[in-house]
Amino acid sequence: MKTTYDIVKEIRCNTFVAGGGVAGSSAAIASARGGAKTILCEMGGTLGGQAGIGLVTPLSSVTSKSRIPFGGLVKEIVDETSRLTEKYVIDDESFGTAYNISPHILKYVLLKMASDAGVNVRFHTVLCDAETENGRIKSVIIKDKSGYTRVIADTYIDATGDADLVYLSEDNYVLGSESGIYDKLMGANLDKVHSDGGKSEKYHSDNLMQPVSLFFVMRGVDYEKASSLNNKNLYFGDLGITKERFEKWEFCGTPGFEIQSDFVPMPQNRVLMTRGRHSDEAVINMSRVININGADGDDLSRGEVICQLQLIAIVDFLKTFIPGFEKSYLVESSSRLGVRETRRLVGKYKLSGLDLINGSSFPDTVACGYYMIDIHDPQGKRNAIGGDLEMDYFEIPYRSLCSEKYNNLLVCGRCISCDHIAHSATRIQGCCITTGNAVGVASALTAKEGIAPCDLSPDSLRESLKKDGIFVGNNKK
Repeated sequence: MKTTYDIVKEIRCNTFVAGGGVAGSSAAIASARGGAKTILCEMGGTLGGQAGIGLVTPLSSVTSKSRIPFGGLVKEIVDETSRLTEKYVIDDESFGTAYNISPHILKYVLLKMASDAGVNVRFHTVLCDAETENGRIKSVIIKDKSGYTRVIADTYIDATGDADLVYLSEDNYVLGSESGIYDKLMGANLDKVHSDGGKSEKYHSDNLMQPVSLFFVMRGVDYEKASSLNNKNLYFGDLGITKERFEKWEFCGTPGFEIQSDFVPMPQNRVLMTRGRHSDEAVINMSRVININGADGDDLSRGEVICQLQLIAIVDFLKTFIPGFEKSYLVESSSRLGVRETRRLVGKYKLSGLDLINGSSFPDTVACGYYMIDIHDPQGKRNAIGGDLEMDYFEIPYRSLCSEKYNNLLVCGRCISCDHIAHSATRIQGCCITTGNAVGVASALTAKEGIAPCDLSPDSLRESLKKDGIFVGNNKK
């Protein structure tokens, strides 16, 4: 314990989940459905995280490349959300089947599923500290409007994205990239390398993190017209303007719009959008701020400021220069900065990018995913680094969800034990749901058996997941 707290009350449970994004919500739902008394701690006022208040759609990594459904909660969440809204399906070789679902309906669906399962959802609650003893987390301290509460659980699940519980318990973690990690992409077995056709540069620095972004939605868009320029590097002539004309634009020279070459400057070097739920709607993913550590308070605030100010410049850029946006207007923007990468647990097994690229199988696989290697360039020089996987899906072993230091600490979502390259694919929402599903079931099983979750037999967990209709791999074609 790092400090002394004036504890108002003490609560006991089987499973404590920190973080109410899609990973944490799935973990809590699976745990409670398995009969475990479950508490879900979320600092905001809704579930779903970036998939909800972050407006990050579509929901990807729900099937393999050959369209094998991953099943379980990822299917249930997609089906129920789609039932309540018009379903828009996207098929792409880079990420299998994806569903463009309403983030607002998703928030409701997750909360309804959690409530029906009996999860004790505690909104507006911050994780403050962790107490450890003899290779276990003994308790955590949370804070809400009423003051500090001590929670004593059998199993603790870190679904914070930033590995906050891992950090507070002083477990081992890595922040951003590992030194020399990009060398491993050279000559890797990828269908293509993103955007500019070149192999990745040899970045030798460690702790490089993918840029932060802020999603927003526009309507009044002629999407078919605008899509001809989507995901492309553009010269000034492509827009029918000169560099001199662009220099007179109000926002020229602001962050992300500094002229450095004959390409039109944009924060991500490209127009990047996906179709929204309406025919005239576009979800915009064009903001980018580099050198932001989302696990650092000062950096997080600085990133929010720059991204929010950058947003209005992007809106004006689209309306002024991109055909199809002439009559468009801003509808809504994310109320929380989108952080792609910070801390990750160093657990019993560190899943590598080469494991994904080479299609490695594991005897303790408990979750599967499919998405391209998609590293948003930490130095902002390239659109992205990576490419499509040739394998049908990748596997995630239970060991990558288990702490080596504490036998009752599990992780899911963005902070699982993997390297910088693997993380660029496992961070995707569908994969966060499947890893959350796995650790939630594991926690419920161990509550019944009276053992620590990291001591659970992977075979027992795999059989339980299969009974729930979850695809756990090991049968690649």
